[in-house]
Amino acid sequence: MASKSTRFKQVVVKEIPRTSLAEAGIFNLTLPDGSGVVAVANMLWPHHDRNLVEMVKRYIADTQPAVVIMLGQMVDHEAFKSLTEDEKNYLRKPVDMPEVIAARAAGNFDDQLTAMRRAAGEFIASFAIGKTKVLYTPGVRTEHKLMEWAQQEKMFRDNWTSNHPEASDQPSDPNRTLPTDFARFLYLNKSPRVRVLDYESGLLINGHTLYVIGDYKRRHPGDASYLEWEQRGYNIVRSFNGSLASGWHTTSRHTQPELNKAHHQAHEIGYLWDDVLNGHLRDYDVRAQGFFSGEYRMNELFGAVIEVIRGNDGKRSFLGNNFQMYSEDDAGGLPKGGSVSLDDEPTFEDEDWHLPGDEGDGEDVGETEAAAPAAVEAAPAPEAPAQEKPVAKKRVRSTTAKKKPAAKRKPRAK
Repeated sequence: MASKSTRFKQVVVKEIPRTSLAEAGIFNLTLPDGSGVVAVANMLWPHHDRNLVEMVKRYIADTQPAVVIMLGQMVDHEAFKSLTEDEKNYLRKPVDMPEVIAARAAGNFDDQLTAMRRAAGEFIASFAIGKTKVLYTPGVRTEHKLMEWAQQEKMFRDNWTSNHPEASDQPSDPNRTLPTDFARFLYLNKSPRVRVLDYESGLLINGHTLYVIGDYKRRHPGDASYLEWEQRGYNIVRSFNGSLASGWHTTSRHTQPELNKAHHQAHEIGYLWDDVLNGHLRDYDVRAQGFFSGEYRMNELFGAVIEVIRGNDGKRSFLGNNFQMYSEDDAGGLPKGGSVSLDDEPTFEDEDWHLPGDEGDGEDVGETEAAAPAAVEAAPAPEAPAQEKPVAKKRVRSTTAKKKPAAKRKPRAK
């Protein structure tokens, strides 16, 4: 899949569901001293950056944080939609991921969707490494879109099947239903170390640090999280802005008998999707790749975002909070392209189609020529010319003839 949103189609403006943080809810979690935390977001499975995700998993296995927090856009709804969409009009040649290819071969729509659901759930559960627990907050821009599309597509296919019971091709089974709960939709209800929270909800740890998806963007890194702090009053770790930033500042509680300060921090998580496979997100949305990692000591959070940097050899690396370097084996995420020269370009025949008998279409012309002798043999002998009949002279209306006066209309009796 590539450049999904640039296909030629009718423009339909659909309203994105909105919800406030108060309505979505804030869940509380208390972590003991020495507990580690890792926050990730914006992976868009199965179009995630596979090299970077494996590096993050190695980091989680080494540091064994108490919790991994997922803040939205972890699953790409466009990958599910590719099961039924026509990909011929995509801006770029589509590249289906292994999970999508396997799902296509699963059977009808229900089987294909089941295969994708299981694979997505296994991906989320794979971050629960060792003692680590996963807390997953789905977003409305991807996860909720996925649920909405799946239910509508399932209903449409079930109705068609019910109205065409004699059809040989049955696109779905009306006796099979889809769960409306997102955890059950991804089969995460069978993963004891994974908890799925409500859409767009927040997670408040130790009463002072709020982990949230966010609802707006700002151009400069750190601005969105700072505004979030002004609104909420908590330390902030947020996603959605796409940038990667960590900031600290202080405010004064009081000045008597001496200056007493309060310390605050705000962090913005980057993205971990594959730039090559998600070009439709544009460069504005592609800010920086990375994630957040921290540790709670004396009831305070000590941590910062971890930035992914590409070296001179083309490979990407990051330095974890455990002071270890993590690098990919092969350089990934490199832009497409190649080299050009001033030499003549190779020429090739066009692929235009022709109507039968058009000049230049050898196959059609050959068929016409082969059919010509048979047509001549089957043609009947020409008949003798018939005697010409005398042509009747046309009557010409005289222009001098006087018109008869029109009859006067009698008035209707009152």
